Amino acid sequence: MNTNYYPKSPKSLPKNLTNLPATYLFRATLAVLAIVLFFALYIGLVIGLGYLVYYAFIYDMGHVNKITILLKVGAIAGAAMLFVFTLKFILKLKNDKQVNRIKLKKEEHAELWGFIHTICKETGAPKPKNIYVDPDVNAYVSYTNMWLSLFLPVKKELTIGMGLVSCLNLSEFKAVMSHEFGHFSQRSMKIGSYIISANTIIHGMIYDRDKWDDLLDQWRASDIRLSAAAWVITPVIWVIRQVLGLFYMFLNLMYSSLSREMEFNADKVAISTSGSDAILSGLWRLDSGFEKWNATINNAYLASKKKLFVKNLYTHNTQSLAEIAEEQHRLLSNLSKDSRGGQTYFTSSLVSKADMYASHPTNDKRQDNAKVPYIVCEQDNRSPWLLFSNPTILQEEMTSLIYKQYINSEPKEFARDVAFREFMVQESQGKELLAEYYNTFENRFLHIDTPENLRYEAIKNKNILATVAKSHKKELLELMKPIQELEALMLKASQIAEGSVLENSFTFKNKEYKKKDLNEGYQLIITEREELFNNSFKDWDTSFCGFHLALAKQKAKAEALLQVYAQHNTIIKVYKDFVTCKNIIFNEVNELQTKEDVTDGQVTILKSTINRKVEELNDSLSLFDSMVFIPMPNIETIEELKEAIVTEGKFKGEAGDIFNNGGFDKIIENIDNAIVHCQRIDQKSIGVILAFHKELQNGLLN
Repeated sequence: MNTNYYPKSPKSLPKNLTNLPATYLFRATLAVLAIVLFFALYIGLVIGLGYLVYYAFIYDMGHVNKITILLKVGAIAGAAMLFVFTLKFILKLKNDKQVNRIKLKKEEHAELWGFIHTICKETGAPKPKNIYVDPDVNAYVSYTNMWLSLFLPVKKELTIGMGLVSCLNLSEFKAVMSHEFGHFSQRSMKIGSYIISANTIIHGMIYDRDKWDDLLDQWRASDIRLSAAAWVITPVIWVIRQVLGLFYMFLNLMYSSLSREMEFNADKVAISTSGSDAILSGLWRLDSGFEKWNATINNAYLASKKKLFVKNLYTHNTQSLAEIAEEQHRLLSNLSKDSRGGQTYFTSSLVSKADMYASHPTNDKRQDNAKVPYIVCEQDNRSPWLLFSNPTILQEEMTSLIYKQYINSEPKEFARDVAFREFMVQESQGKELLAEYYNTFENRFLHIDTPENLRYEAIKNKNILATVAKSHKKELLELMKPIQELEALMLKASQIAEGSVLENSFTFKNKEYKKKDLNEGYQLIITEREELFNNSFKDWDTSFCGFHLALAKQKAKAEALLQVYAQHNTIIKVYKDFVTCKNIIFNEVNELQTKEDVTDGQVTILKSTINRKVEELNDSLSLFDSMVFIPMPNIETIEELKEAIVTEGKFKGEAGDIFNNGGFDKIIENIDNAIVHCQRIDQKSIGVILAFHKELQNGLLN
């Protein structure tokens, strides 16, 4: 390895920096006891039910007649069903193979392997058997075989997200890798394997409904003389599931507590190789890195609908990060000083947006852990891509994998980078205008009245001045205040549910909602917000549109603006039709499911109803054909508009037994995707309207 690529380590460290604290050992002990208790209960259950099967075979029937024969057969069948119930999870044991990874060979990426081995030497962690890369802002340690790791000293492997490599500097990358190797050296990592295994067993027994459950249902539905045993074991199954459910919560509570201690300790390992600032600045950068990478992937998906593909998505992700680099540097430079040393990166109890840290302690807690004591270390601002041999080839290989695994495409022709970049630029058009209006249109529809009412509203606007436009924004700000308060409560409820804040309750309309009824309170807040959106903004919307129509009349652009308004109303009509269609389908399905006896004829009618509703969606799409089309960013024709909503611009029904052949799921997935795409188009349409409005406002007098 080229030692010039390995960032400097701290010059001096406290002796006990990475020692495991007493709280860690205590929580590890509790987790081990919980695991031992579960497996003792589980093995006892298996042995007990196994003996029950044996006893059902050997017990003396006494007098042999029809009744005793039925009892004997029922006892054997019931005991066997219970025994299989405890073991059915075994049929589902498997090591999930990650299909979105590329293995890095030592001979091809010698610098990276050398870098990782140097970290292993510095941290005292065992070397990984394999190193992989995946596409995302990600890094994790895993066993090569989780199930064998329960019994044998199985080696571990490291996965590095290429999105992570793009958004960190070399010191931050070293810190994140050291954090992962901190886990390598933790014996308690094996506890996680046992708990994951226990969860797999419990989840399979409690929540999974499979052929075993179908067989039990069919057995209960048979003649009472044959089904008596099935009715006897049903409450036994219920009791077993309730007890295991309690263990499920208990195990995860124990491991959640230990997991936080494991993360704090892994951070200490990172600090021992890179200092206090590298892990914190890396954590600080991850949110923007996560957002930019997600935007790149989303743009790749949207561009694919226009048959626009590129060879290397990471080129564009890097460019997006470069565009915010100066602003990030300014923000970092302006962070307040921390009395313990360095800067204060985090001031609130938020969890990183990046998935890799979503279950970790909150950012401010990790900061406190990293700053006590504060360890100084020189930072290396070079890119970690230096460690990869020919990164462009690797990035192109990963891009091909992304198209195949994430976007379900295998492109043969590729556009020039400038074309894809232009697509990304256009996709972000209008966002700054939406922000000018406090993102009010993000979660609500813009209500545009009829042309007649708007013309009347325009006549009322005698004073067409810039002050009127400004007053609209002031009025909107006041209307948004209760919305923002509700959304702050929604955020708090989410944080309480995640356990990322100290509070365990919130108050809404003088009622306190604790963890057990968080969802009830959350739904009430959403309902309140929807009522405000539906009732409080209509007058503002009408005044807003009427004012700009009056302005458009002065500039001989009234008809053009009305056409933009009409197009938006058509988009909203189609959007609402899709939501209504989905709700109707689910209501029909739920209504049929509530009936005790369902005939084949009723199921056939329901299938026909669903396919008819799907065809009605195409009738809704045809509304676009009769409107005057106004181009939107990346949507230049009516055909492109339809194809942006649904593949090939048309919904397709499903034939056959849609409830068993996957057809129903495909229908719902297509409608769900169409609703998401309509939301994107709605935002584009509002962006076009606001851009038109802004153009009209140019030259207004104060």
